[in-house]
Amino acid sequence: MKKKLLCIALIVFMVIPFIYACQPKKDGNESANSQISTDDELLGLPHRNFGGKKISILTVNEKRGNIYYDREFASNEITGEAINDAVYERTQILSEKYGIEIEVKYTDSPSNDYKNQILAGDDTHQIIADGIVDLAKLGIANLLWDLNKVPNLNFENSWWDQSAIRDLSTAGYNFYLAGDIIVSDNNATWVCFFNKKLLEDYGLEHPYQMVKDGTWTIDELYSMAKVVSVANQGLTEITYENGTFGFLTQTYDAIASMASFNQKMITKNDNDYPLLNIQNENTFNKFGKIFEVMNDKTTSLIAERLKSPWDPIVYDWTLSTFAAGRGLFQYGSLSYVQKIINANVSFEYGVLPLPKYDVNQDEYYSTCTVYRAHFIGIPKTVPEKDLDMIGYFLEVMGYYGQKQLIPAYYETTIKSQKMNDQQDDDMLDIIFANRVFDLAAVYDFDSALYMYSNIVGSGVNTLASTVDSRSDSIQARIDATIEDFASIDQ
Repeated sequence: MKKKLLCIALIVFMVIPFIYACQPKKDGNESANSQISTDDELLGLPHRNFGGKKISILTVNEKRGNIYYDREFASNEITGEAINDAVYERTQILSEKYGIEIEVKYTDSPSNDYKNQILAGDDTHQIIADGIVDLAKLGIANLLWDLNKVPNLNFENSWWDQSAIRDLSTAGYNFYLAGDIIVSDNNATWVCFFNKKLLEDYGLEHPYQMVKDGTWTIDELYSMAKVVSVANQGLTEITYENGTFGFLTQTYDAIASMASFNQKMITKNDNDYPLLNIQNENTFNKFGKIFEVMNDKTTSLIAERLKSPWDPIVYDWTLSTFAAGRGLFQYGSLSYVQKIINANVSFEYGVLPLPKYDVNQDEYYSTCTVYRAHFIGIPKTVPEKDLDMIGYFLEVMGYYGQKQLIPAYYETTIKSQKMNDQQDDDMLDIIFANRVFDLAAVYDFDSALYMYSNIVGSGVNTLASTVDSRSDSIQARIDATIEDFASIDQ
């Protein structure tokens, strides 16, 4: 029997090469056409070539504080840097396969520049990219196209941020879009960094497994943080230079934590209009928990308390504490990775989603700073007849962003010095899958959202009385915003 099987195997190995040798060879064009067909099938649109059509994008320069602003839309040369080279490849594909040339103009304030161009009757730019707070001012003024009406643009495709589409729509309008087309929104996403060596030194349970088990909560973080900070009890004065802290934080983390607890200050009614959601037990309880953790002065170090009057140098000081190996957990945006790399830390570290409020919470949630995360809009100066081509362009950019740019971002962010665990990739998948956005951060509403950070910074939990005194003024701003949206006609 074994001899028969051996003979059959020999026949197969002899015949298969002969069969392939007799087949006609595919030339380069046939192979390229096959790839185009595959991409078009996944893209969900028929292949088109626009014959060298130029798309002009107005975007933010590096002064806004995100290292990818200058190369996330287009690149004209290979530099060896992962993000740049992925964007370069996409730029070449847009030009060679689809006949679209990308022109990018960088400025300090795209939204303000665009408003000035409208007054001048300038229709130079087809895409505007800016922080959502700035774009929101254009949307509410009816200066952006409603993206629901743009041909070829399919919000259901996986390369678009479904949370942003859901959370940031107002009155049924979607003026802004985020997703795999660029990476600055990822880089502005809030995460929890942690020191793996301190975990081992104190024999603490690994939070990767907690995340997977659904048990990674703020109480777990606080419990572990207190263990690491026990040495501070012997110090007469605890400073960022001598203390060992379980939690390195800043007042903005109160806002990020409420998002991670999925406790939005503004929800929406059945007509997609904003509703104030702060005078309730859930808000008070969840804020009370993060207030308690952040204001435990033995365990936690709040950056803004390190210098009065406030100076941005305090964030460098908390970084120095983490880099010196004296901080177990630290919240921050993913852009913080580059600072940790530059600090040349001696220990391995990892990344986690911000913890849940309790184990009954259904998912891990994250948010991103609405000032540094790029969103995309289409100016109303763009003629309606051009929307078909721009919608097609955005879909192609999003598709190849998911295919090339996002893997490059993971490679740059995770496969970096001292952070190279496959489980960090898994953590990022969880973080990006469940981002949430609060309209209170987008439309300001009398600076409502910042009452969280201000109260944490004060050291006294006055949320209930503050809500009582401010709810009328916040509601008045909400009502005015509703009226503005009701007057839009697209």
